[in-house]
Amino acid sequence: MSLLVNLFFTIQLYPRENVLKNTLLVLVMLCLAFIGLSRLMSPNLFFITLRDFWSFKFFSDSFSGSNNLSSATHALLSVNLFFAANICLIAGLQGTLPIAVLVKKSFFMFLAFFLTQQLGFRVISFVLKETTLKRNLLVITQQTWNFLGFVLLLLGTLILLNEKYIEAFKPLIYIVLFLLPFTRILKGLVYARSNNYHWFYIILYLCTLEILPLMIIGNYFRELF
Repeated sequence: MSLLVNLFFTIQLYPRENVLKNTLLVLVMLCLAFIGLSRLMSPNLFFITLRDFWSFKFFSDSFSGSNNLSSATHALLSVNLFFAANICLIAGLQGTLPIAVLVKKSFFMFLAFFLTQQLGFRVISFVLKETTLKRNLLVITQQTWNFLGFVLLLLGTLILLNEKYIEAFKPLIYIVLFLLPFTRILKGLVYARSNNYHWFYIILYLCTLEILPLMIIGNYFRELF
């Protein structure tokens, strides 16, 4: 907790040179507040988040550190991820597009991404009437988002404090953003095969509710890539 407080004050004292940077730094501090509040509710937050990201055990295994975190904690960490992803992309791509356009496209791209990632498995669970599927894919999503939200916030903060190295940070931004859907899909495949789902249904689900939405979003917001 003291580390978060120290980082918060370091950002406050850092010279602010323009409106965009000011705004992004305020968002960074807001994200730190979300994380600090989450840690107050869950003292083992960082350990659980790190363990869960690398874990391939799910809800049906009677194991999931994610279940040790409250719904409020997951909600705060999801908001943190949304802000952190926008901070990273806007900070890394500033200068490539007009600021108003960049902010608008970044916001709506991540909004579309979040909605498709949250709705897809809920739709298939409702159609198949399998609550276990929904619970497990929700755990997988939480495991992925919670950890990568921390990574994106750290990366965004480093970019803002070291703007002369933006070009070096850009590949890292895209790698972490790629891991958001990739890690979720990989864990989903492990879960599906461990529960003997037929490959035909797995591929059908991936193509229609995971890969296709990503392709549509990527094509519509291709200026950001």
